[in-house]
Amino acid sequence: MSSRGRNVEVGSEYFAGALSIVFHPCNPYVPTFRSDVRYFEVKDFGWFGGGADLTPNYLDEDDARYFHTFLKEICDKFDPDFYQRSKSACDSYFYLPARKEHRGIGGIFFDDLESFTVDDHKSENSIMVKEKYKSERAQVFEFVCQLAKGFLPSYLPIVKRKRDLPYGDRERQWQLLRRGRYLEFNLLYDRGVKFGLDGGRIESIMVSAPPLIAWKYNVVPEIGSPEAQMIETLSCPRIWV
Repeated sequence: MSSRGRNVEVGSEYFAGALSIVFHPCNPYVPTFRSDVRYFEVKDFGWFGGGADLTPNYLDEDDARYFHTFLKEICDKFDPDFYQRSKSACDSYFYLPARKEHRGIGGIFFDDLESFTVDDHKSENSIMVKEKYKSERAQVFEFVCQLAKGFLPSYLPIVKRKRDLPYGDRERQWQLLRRGRYLEFNLLYDRGVKFGLDGGRIESIMVSAPPLIAWKYNVVPEIGSPEAQMIETLSCPRIWV
């Protein structure tokens, strides 16, 4: 927290809570889904974080639009600009610079959220500051609750449309290669994993990893193939809604 500019003293008592969901489906046509909400509190101050994102092996633009529209509708209830800010943050965070590609088609991502307003209240009475802070934090808590309740409704309709689609060895091998990229991001770039590996519970940290992956040297999909379309989409974030 202090490394991100928060005035938190080392050794302070704190409270932390989180809910995290990661699905790695068997069918290659069903995208991987990751979501979480978390809360960190020190003394009288607390910050929320979280988000949700989709990592398909094969691009389905209807799925992408549905997923992003669902998240945007939740964000718009609280701040009409929040979806775009958190989508940009998601695109920026889930990026593999060595590969020059994004992990998936994004979603939303936010950290250290305590208010939807930009106002430091410096000129206000301290009592007014505390009351306003409580009110704003309660609003953020309501947003986080609605987001968490929306995790499965944002994803399950996609699963139901795709779970019974037939696939063969080609699609399975592509899925395993893409899962390899997923694990690359987790181990090389994910802030939570890197923090947790420095003394955390290793089984809890690695539980979000795909159960099986593959790696092959210099895989280049055939031009015009569905696999090549997916790589092209991952090279540059798109506006889905």
